[in-house]
Amino acid sequence: MGDTTARATPLDTSTAEELVRPRAALVRSTGLSIGFSALPIAVAVVWSAVPTGLGAVVAVVVLLLAAVVAAAYLRLRTAFVAVHQDSVTIRGVLTGTRTVARSRVHDVLLVTRHGASADRASRDLVALDPAGEALFRVRGDVWGDDGVERLVDRFDVRTERLPGTMSAREFSRRWPRLRQWYERPAAVVVVGGAAVLTVGGLLVAETVGLVRK
Repeated sequence: MGDTTARATPLDTSTAEELVRPRAALVRSTGLSIGFSALPIAVAVVWSAVPTGLGAVVAVVVLLLAAVVAAAYLRLRTAFVAVHQDSVTIRGVLTGTRTVARSRVHDVLLVTRHGASADRASRDLVALDPAGEALFRVRGDVWGDDGVERLVDRFDVRTERLPGTMSAREFSRRWPRLRQWYERPAAVVVVGGAAVLTVGGLLVAETVGLVRK
């Protein structure tokens, strides 16, 4: 008879030796921002567009944006880094799900990275294979310093803490393969352009409504 033992899939977090979720403060602040900022603004924009006759069009745009925001928030709530006996699975917030064999994690680097302001720094984990090539990255600003340390302890491999701080640009130059799609210049231009067009369209609709009044 064949082996009928149930095998855990990479997305089965119940069998994970270590499971890290996004920072609770990040999840909470994102939810509060949606509930107390984005939602009232969306309602106000639709309401002001009703007298112009463009209420239906504006409502469709707002609903599409709301669906995108809701999907991103749901992804944030369900994201995780799971360390299994033989694999590591990363279900990102704005990226796809990736699974890497645990045996490939040969070294770990801890990098202190800062963005536009050097005062706002976070610690990132960079996993390297035996050849020194970067496998994946765990951002401290998303998963928390505690989560990063727990992963370091679980991997139990040689760990090097790089001295000083590194800018986001320096980080991308050193490990270009770890740069996510939303960190690329083209993505910034596309997303920024879409945001400007959307906000501009909503403002035009509201302005037309005020003029007609």
